[in-house]
Amino acid sequence: MKYVYGVTSRSARVPPDVQTVVHGDVAAVTSDVDTRDLRARRRDLLHHADVLQRVFEHSAVVPLRFGVVVDDVVGDFLEPRHHELAALLRELDGAVELTVRAVFREDDLLGSLLAADARLAKLRETAPAVQLGEAVAHAIAGRRLADAEAIADTLGRHARATAVDELRTELDVFRGAFLVDRARLKAFDSEVERVARAQAGTTTFKVTGPLPPHHFVELAEAA
Repeated sequence: MKYVYGVTSRSARVPPDVQTVVHGDVAAVTSDVDTRDLRARRRDLLHHADVLQRVFEHSAVVPLRFGVVVDDVVGDFLEPRHHELAALLRELDGAVELTVRAVFREDDLLGSLLAADARLAKLRETAPAVQLGEAVAHAIAGRRLADAEAIADTLGRHARATAVDELRTELDVFRGAFLVDRARLKAFDSEVERVARAQAGTTTFKVTGPLPPHHFVELAEAA
């Protein structure tokens, strides 16, 4: 049995600790396993991501999610999906994924909302806690929506595609990924800096990448 990390071109360089199984123009990046019962332990998830990142440094890659194991890499995976995989590699060539997370700083956000809304400031002095809490929650929701749309729209102009993730905490503003041409990385970074400056009073930004295009490929289930 073979564990499959992802797919790259047949001529791509791969790390010495993995192997390739080649079919036509594509190659699966693999390693040997003796079971399908793989646990998603942190070290294994990190190793999976590290292998894909090292392949990605030299070639386009179609990443698979953790845990894909097949008996016959060619017969079960590469041969029936060769045209799709080759097309994906051509489509993703020259592009990278950048993930962006924007998070409110609670105290700074509250101060900004009170400074911008006299009604909210008055409620803080006179209203019951429940009424004030509802008003603050409503104001936060409005600010989050406006700021998230600004992030997605502005950065999306510099990307081939955008993938927006679900928010995980009450202070999350935006979580998502952008598929960006390598040639436009500098322009994308500059735009991130501009947006971050515009929201600097309330929000902290974190950008991760360049990464393989995890958000823009869905092959794990089919594999």
